[in-house]
Amino acid sequence: MRDPGAEPTSVSAAAEAVVKGYVDDLTLALAQLEAGAMADVLEALVLALSEGRRVLVAGNGGSSTAAIHIASDLMAASTAFDGAPQAVALTENIARITAIANDYSYDEIFSRQLPGWARPGDVLLLLSVSARSANLVRAATVGRDLGMTVLAALGDPGELASLADRYVIFGQADYGLTEDLHVALGHMAVRVLSGGDACRYRAAVDG
Repeated sequence: MRDPGAEPTSVSAAAEAVVKGYVDDLTLALAQLEAGAMADVLEALVLALSEGRRVLVAGNGGSSTAAIHIASDLMAASTAFDGAPQAVALTENIARITAIANDYSYDEIFSRQLPGWARPGDVLLLLSVSARSANLVRAATVGRDLGMTVLAALGDPGELASLADRYVIFGQADYGLTEDLHVALGHMAVRVLSGGDACRYRAAVDG
């Protein structure tokens, strides 16, 4: 921890400026979040799980790990539902992804997984900053053909907004802010599944 009385270095001064700027940008992104659109996406996720449907999640780069995070949280939070609901990230099996990319095309790494997982009425949640990734656009098209409900959480409308049944745009197309809010979407879904209550660490609540 830096001595508060010490003269700031050029690096620490720059870092502090970035921290403040980032917090300001994230605060603005949250203030600009369209609550109704977010609620529509969350409603579709929760209804699908409550009906025993599958929720399949996909994204590239940082959004690929957000997909795993969201799927894991949704599974943990939906155990009270009957019908064995499932939330699966299409990014979690590296062997499958690289096999599809090698044998076919990187553009098909998600779409080629869908016929094996998806049933009519299942949900496909796509996470993207640009909303233009070819593999996500193809997944949305195939998902619609399979009778899935396509949801999208985007930094920019791109091509995916027109292919989605419901979508929300947030983060001002800044990859960091949008990816932060991807994870926040998952955590909001967990709160809805938990009846609106905060999910606090037990020891912190007990003191």
